Amino acid sequence: MQEACDVLDLLRAHRSERDFTGAPVSDDTLEKVFDAARRSPTWNNAQNVSWVVVRDADARARLAEFCGNQAWIAKTPVFVVLLMDFHKTALAAHKQGREQVVHENVNSLLIGGVDTGIVMATMMTAARALGLDVCPIGGVRRQMQDVVDLLQLPPLVVPMAGICMGYVETRSSLAKPRFDLAASWHDEVYRDHALAGTIDALDARMEDYSQALGRPTAQNWSDAISSRYAVPTYTTVAATLYRQGFRFPMPTTEDAA
Repeated sequence: MQEACDVLDLLRAHRSERDFTGAPVSDDTLEKVFDAARRSPTWNNAQNVSWVVVRDADARARLAEFCGNQAWIAKTPVFVVLLMDFHKTALAAHKQGREQVVHENVNSLLIGGVDTGIVMATMMTAARALGLDVCPIGGVRRQMQDVVDLLQLPPLVVPMAGICMGYVETRSSLAKPRFDLAASWHDEVYRDHALAGTIDALDARMEDYSQALGRPTAQNWSDAISSRYAVPTYTTVAATLYRQGFRFPMPTTEDAA
């Protein structure tokens, strides 16, 4: 029971840290983190997730730029780029004299996204269990083709997310507010009658959180997320996916029926 409590406490204490000291992370520590991550479940045990570990300062600086000028990527000693990788399974098909076609279906993108997310969460938890600090990065898809070129990714491999991994001197003391469980937990069927109230409550908590951080003019949750979701972003992702060999044909009339 104590072990279970320790794991739950670790998960509840997640913070995205950005003020990395630059102190190096040992290969032994990284191996333990990655060994835990590789045990994550994946669709059909296909293991369509790989990662590139970037420690070169110049490469991290370029990735920081590609990800929307996120300076902490350049500052962290280790930046892990998580990849949706159907190249490995294509090689397995070739070994067996078959041709892989799964990547020509939009479901492959969902498989890759789900599996990458599972591996990413496991990797961050393992890192934090070993005393590391982490910050997840979705910006690797902002200029996806530039990341593909920099990391020399083969066909059927694309960057999905990243993790800054290192050490900070002082960890964040405040946890960023989350929704009440009622906003996410639905019994039997989806029920939205409580959502308006939970959004109001989250907005109020975000305002208190910003005040505590000395940012009284910061947007609350609904203002921040709606302003971001009201404009097109990451508009080149589809072109890079297509260039890397993924296909997502439109449904036919029969499919729609």
